[in-house]
Amino acid sequence: MSPPDTSPLPPGTRIGGDVVEAVLGSGGFATVYRVRGPEGHLSALKLLPLDEGPERTARAWREMSLGMRLRHPNLARQLGAGQWPDTKPRFLWLKLELIVGSTLEEWGLAPGRTVGEVVDRVLEVARALAVAHEAGVIHRDVKEANILVRESTEQAVLVDFGVGYHPAYPTLTKGMFPPGTLPYRAPEAWAFGRAHAGVAGAHYRAGPGDDLYALGVVLYRLLTGRFPFRPHEDGGEDVEAVLHQTPLPPHLVNPRVPRAVEAVCLRLLAKTPEERYPGAVALYEALEELRAREDVAWNAPLHPETRPPVKRRARGGRLLAAVGLGLAVALGAWWLGSSQEVAPGGPAPEPVRAVASPPPEAPPPAAAAPPVAPRKDSAPVKTQPQTSGPQPEAAPKSRGAAMRNACLGLTGAALQACLGAPQQVPPARPAPPPQACPAEALETMTRTLGFRLGETKSADWSDVRGRSVRVYEDTPVLLGGHWNAGSDSWGRGGRFALPNKTRVSGRLYVREGRVYGRFTEARTPLGVTYPVCLELVDTDDNVGLELQPGSGPGKMMVDPVVQVRVVDRFK
Repeated sequence: MSPPDTSPLPPGTRIGGDVVEAVLGSGGFATVYRVRGPEGHLSALKLLPLDEGPERTARAWREMSLGMRLRHPNLARQLGAGQWPDTKPRFLWLKLELIVGSTLEEWGLAPGRTVGEVVDRVLEVARALAVAHEAGVIHRDVKEANILVRESTEQAVLVDFGVGYHPAYPTLTKGMFPPGTLPYRAPEAWAFGRAHAGVAGAHYRAGPGDDLYALGVVLYRLLTGRFPFRPHEDGGEDVEAVLHQTPLPPHLVNPRVPRAVEAVCLRLLAKTPEERYPGAVALYEALEELRAREDVAWNAPLHPETRPPVKRRARGGRLLAAVGLGLAVALGAWWLGSSQEVAPGGPAPEPVRAVASPPPEAPPPAAAAPPVAPRKDSAPVKTQPQTSGPQPEAAPKSRGAAMRNACLGLTGAALQACLGAPQQVPPARPAPPPQACPAEALETMTRTLGFRLGETKSADWSDVRGRSVRVYEDTPVLLGGHWNAGSDSWGRGGRFALPNKTRVSGRLYVREGRVYGRFTEARTPLGVTYPVCLELVDTDDNVGLELQPGSGPGKMMVDPVVQVRVVDRFK
């Protein structure tokens, strides 16, 4: 049988009585469409080639069957399934409720999420799990990416039962563990794996306690912005820590976490199912009782934001990013990509101001062109077209031409002086005096985060390479990848400390043609802040950065890629 044509279907194609309107997304095993039914209702429809193998096809039918058992506002509805075309079918289709909203991780990134809001979302997921468990269904992949927050009601919806389990269905997994996401795997699962290593046919059977433990990981991340346990030095899971260590209490990571909420989180992360709640119903009741308490500051923000919020996407983009982006969400990440991951990503923080919001000043004049008038404040920065191959002479030629234009009209000694004048750079501001790293920041770096003095990490002012970027006195940098404490600058070895896109901020200043930086705060994408002492170094580990062509009075142009180094004293 020849492989089926997996190119996107054109709008107007009819599948199971619905009409295809647009592609919401596609992955390695399926394409997801927005479809409209005969009565005008919108839905999401997965289309899966039938020749992807019997196991994957069986999982698709199982997902449909499990979903049809569950009806609840906090659970995504399965609406039907079938094969297409009707004659000589080549695809399996699965019709799902189209949920407009964002993932729980994206929702948690919004400025000023309160303690009460976070507890409410977890309470709603507990309610969904109670309904699923009562029906004999174990989700087996509870995580933020599989929880949507409806835009219309702000309620959490548990989605994607693609790897769910019910005793009425045969086991499909051939290995030790069912499909899932490693950081959310319960201690009892790891203990089973150790006890049965090398035993032929050994297979771990997940139960309700596994779903509750995973929800505890979700709650811990919402409260602190990090996982309960850091990855092992080799980059995998630190199984020893999961089995035998108690997670760092959330209030030590984020002092705004109430102790009563922390107690629920730590109980969910207990080492055995018996130490957790007896079931999802008991968890739901405990959360309801907790929510009724008046001695908890429910309206206090967990992660106060000082940066402006990320701009809202256009509605069409929201459908793609919230529902259709849901290839890893409501639309089933298990067949669109690997379900194994270490730290699920989230939306990046807002773009660096030097790239996304240009200053109200004129850009450097183009080669062989007179100076131009300043642009308006709202003028967007245009990305320069990429060219193939290195062009080392481009900047010097442009700089020379601009210099000649600036010297037009001069003669004799004045012209010679103008052409021979050095490039003008920003006037040097008074350098701050030497300063020891505050004790709180030093303790946070070395004990909480596990940094070594002198270790470095790459960071970005812009993800556009090949050209310099303008920075300001307070422009932050974003970490380029997870920072593993005790590792080298490329992240090899060490233990996870700060996630990718952590925002590092402080003060920049100019001295003798170089830009220097003292960074004193690190803010994770979820808004958790840490006091730090990091200095700016270039890629050769020299303190400071060389100013780039285009710099001028009050204007610092630098390379987009830098390094920050852990120090105990700013010199």
